[in-house]
Amino acid sequence: MKRRSFLAGIAAAFTAWGLLTLGDCFDEYVLNEDSAVGAFIALTIPIAVFIFYIVHYRRSKPGIPELMSWFIGYSALFLPVWAYVCSGNGHFFIPQKSRTDWFDFNGIEYLFYGFTAYFAFLVLCALFHFILFIVKKAKSKT
Repeated sequence: MKRRSFLAGIAAAFTAWGLLTLGDCFDEYVLNEDSAVGAFIALTIPIAVFIFYIVHYRRSKPGIPELMSWFIGYSALFLPVWAYVCSGNGHFFIPQKSRTDWFDFNGIEYLFYGFTAYFAFLVLCALFHFILFIVKKAKSKT
């Protein structure tokens, strides 16, 4: 396993969770909302990380071992943190305020944050490599 790529994947996952947590902190303490900034961040993280991924891929031309090492590092930090957050009723590091007497969904946004920041990014990467594969095959036939 390529150590540098593995650590870069861990850094990307740490950055993603850090931004999601900061967004929720802003929502809870500044805006007094369940999820406004956090939702925006959750939707932009996969796109931002994907753009960074494409730029890095085009510049560095990493091999399959480096790419796999990066994805393993990303998953090694992202998934356990997500599992921890989901097991704690979404009360990660930011205390969640109750804003209703009926059924409080505040804190559940952390469950959805993981879907966008992890799965949407993986789907975008898979589509990128699939399109790249098709383009290479088309160029090789001409």
